[in-house]
Amino acid sequence: MERVIVTGAQGFVGRHFVHLLLGSPDVEVLGLGRSPDDRTHFTHDVHRGGTPMRAPLPAAVRARLASERYRYRSLDVRRTPDLMRLIREFAPTTVVHLAAALRDQPLEDLLASNVGAVASVLEALVGTRHERCRVVLGSTGGVYGEAPAAALPLREDFRGVPVDLYSLTKQTSEDASRILAARYGLRVVWARLFNLIGPGQEERHFFGRVASQLAAIRAGVRPAELELGNLDSTRDFLDVRDAADALWLLAQHGETGLAYNVASGHEIRIADALKLLVEVAALPDQVEIRSLARREADVSRHFGAIDRIAALGFSPTRPLHVSASDVLGYYTSELEPSDPARTIVGTPLTVSVTSRADYAIEITAGLVARLPERLRAEFPGRTTALLTDSVVWELHGRAMIERAAATGFAIAPLIVPHGERSKTPASYLALVEQLHQHRIDRRGMLVNLGGGMVIDTGGMLAATYLRGIDYVNVPTTLLAQHDAAIGGKVAVNAAWGTKNFLGAFHHPRAVYCDPTVLATLSARDISAGVAEAIKVALCGEPDLFRLLETDVDQVRAADPVVLGQLVRLAIARKTALLAADPYEVDLRRVLNLGHTVGHVLEAEYGHDGILHGEAVAFGIAIATAVGLRRGICARVDAQRIFALLARYELPPPVPRERALGALRRLDDIRLARGTQLNFVIPTGVPGVQIEAEVGSAELIGALDFVLARAA
Repeated sequence: MERVIVTGAQGFVGRHFVHLLLGSPDVEVLGLGRSPDDRTHFTHDVHRGGTPMRAPLPAAVRARLASERYRYRSLDVRRTPDLMRLIREFAPTTVVHLAAALRDQPLEDLLASNVGAVASVLEALVGTRHERCRVVLGSTGGVYGEAPAAALPLREDFRGVPVDLYSLTKQTSEDASRILAARYGLRVVWARLFNLIGPGQEERHFFGRVASQLAAIRAGVRPAELELGNLDSTRDFLDVRDAADALWLLAQHGETGLAYNVASGHEIRIADALKLLVEVAALPDQVEIRSLARREADVSRHFGAIDRIAALGFSPTRPLHVSASDVLGYYTSELEPSDPARTIVGTPLTVSVTSRADYAIEITAGLVARLPERLRAEFPGRTTALLTDSVVWELHGRAMIERAAATGFAIAPLIVPHGERSKTPASYLALVEQLHQHRIDRRGMLVNLGGGMVIDTGGMLAATYLRGIDYVNVPTTLLAQHDAAIGGKVAVNAAWGTKNFLGAFHHPRAVYCDPTVLATLSARDISAGVAEAIKVALCGEPDLFRLLETDVDQVRAADPVVLGQLVRLAIARKTALLAADPYEVDLRRVLNLGHTVGHVLEAEYGHDGILHGEAVAFGIAIATAVGLRRGICARVDAQRIFALLARYELPPPVPRERALGALRRLDDIRLARGTQLNFVIPTGVPGVQIEAEVGSAELIGALDFVLARAA
């Protein structure tokens, strides 16, 4: 049995390659990617007319992904230790690395994904003693830049001149991986992928963009006009399914140390490809072409020699007109709504609702300083507003707005007073009015820069303004970086209800965590953030619990390296729970550990005088006491939890009458939970379980136990 790891398994090439492999009964596949497992859609969006939607997988691909021989793991391959554990478990015979950054991403991301990820894959194979595993490194990138006419068709030993940072990092990736392969004796071949086309292709590529527009014209939802850039250049187009065949051929028979062009070997004018697509769509002489500005960094002529891979037996089987027909068919049939004439009157109808809930979480020092450039690159053309509080505005917000303005990027500031009292319905409604005054439209972007109050309020604002706009979170407190900014739970408080009584689920488009900004936090704020980290650690992350125990001094001193590790471990565990339960139906309820009591304690204080993390720490202590007194949490584990809380001066002193007042508010929690008070109880380090209902007498007993320990 061949055991194949495919990185970038949910991308355009990865999907078709996995589909090919699963056609053989002798192949077992493990797909890797940073997005959650999805067996029905690509990770990119497509359009039907002007309406964006998740790109559905072709029916044949969807069917084959149901195979028992296919597994998928959400994993960033740049995390070498995690990748090594997975390689030891799966023991691959072949690795095909397809994961990469997108062309227009910032340089740091291009380097991390296009160079760092390749190095991580090779180093993980060496570290697990899998040096004899066959490796195919697939790469695009204009392969790898501009070439004079005399050098065409491009041969594998020719070094072009990179025309942008994307092609530069792709060339650097091949150079770096050659050094590593030679150093460790790895069995690596390089697949230089030319212009791939096929069903499901993104609209940022020529065939996908034109096919999408033609399908909309044929459906009558778009004027008979195409918006296109330069038509004078030439390309080498190859069907992605032929490319999948080529990749597998290279994995089995490619010569170690050689690069191979994966191409058709034919030079095609973009204008001729356009004519072919229009003819396939049966729209000749009916479509007007509107020219757009040519992209600054572009290659004028581009096609490859394929004699090297042809010597292995490769020959493309799908001519260009077949590929064009299949791409157009995808945008016509896969995105076509069902025919209403076929609906039987009286038959119940089922509405299947899906929601985009995948987003990138980045943890990098210095991100806040570079944020305007990142936003402009990743979300171009958006009307943008920045929500922050009065303290963070002075620390980071004002400078960010000024940096953006210096580059011609206008960001409208929304500033609220610092503190939980700004997280109210009145404040929320005032912010709605401000967004309208700044003319933030339906495609607008809201940037939430601040702690949990700003993150929660801004998320609620984004979820409801114009029925929902996109937003990104830029958390500036430890608590917000690994908790509030992740998971899409957004809310404001109500004076007559519990904390977060008015809310929604609305996931961000991205989360940017910069550990260096945490240096401005007080010791109290750091400890409040640690409380939520302890909660996550108890929910199944022992490495995080050990870090909190062993690196107390570094954590309390806001060491950016240690805090970066803390945030990464906490986010990894939390997202593992969120991926399977994005709307808190069941699995992620364990993350309410400490919150049942914590929320009512905050309400008792009027959301002023006790920090959220401090209240959660008090709730964790009460829950641990309940577990200890019930006998479901061993004494040694309970003592370890209490000791760790104490090392961060948690929980804070709470007068008994104040705590009793909080417990009396639990009826509001019962209302929100449907009359039953589910209580998350620690069972070990780590370990939790959900208990149905904890009586008032038992809670008071646990309260007195905790207060006695603090005395």
